[in-house]
Parts: sequence; structure tokens; C-alpha cells
Amino acid sequence: MSYVLIALAAILNALMDIVENENFRTSIFRNLNEKFWYKRESWKHARKIFGWKFDAWHVAKSGMIVCMALAVVLYTGVFPWWVDFLIFGAIWVVSFNLFYNKIFRK
Repeated sequence: MSYVLIALAAILNALMDIVENENFRTSIFRNLNEKFWYKRESWKHARKIFGWKFDAWHVAKSGMIVCMALAVVLYTGVFPWWVDFLIFGAIWVVSFNLFYNKIFRK
């Protein structure tokens, strides 16, 4: 389960990066409401819920943190810890790059 959570955290990190700056203009999100999706605009319009901003970037960031925390809590070693560590790194790099450079791009 930790492997899946690490992949999901990396995907959410890719989402954060793609909506944060000018990369937004070349993403699959470019036609969506900038007041929610484009961080340079959304921070001005984001609703606050108990002081937490509700926009795409902040939702993705919170989701990434939750996934990372759950990956740690639910971790049960499949291989020696250092092998799992390398696998987690590989999962992160592959997931992030696949979504950031391919899937989230138009």
C-alpha cells in the first residue's frame, strides 16, 4: 500500500508544479477556471476554510502530505529497508515525470 501512496504523492506533487507557474499554459488544466487551478491567480480568490486556502495547489499539497504520512504509517517492509527506500525513490521519479511531462501536458 505504501508504494501506491508514494506514487499518488508524486502525482499530486506534479499537479502542484504544473499549476504553479507558466507551465499551466501548456497543461491539460489551462482551460479550467484559473481562479481555482492557476496558483498565480487562485491565491487571490481561494476560499479559506479554518485558515486553509481551498484551491488546486493547496488541495494537492495537503493530499501529498497525507499520502506521505500514510505511506509511513502503513509501511510494512517487503524487502530490506534500503531496497524499499530505492524502490520508493524510483516510484516517485517515474510517477512524477510521467504525469508532469506527459499526462498533465497538452
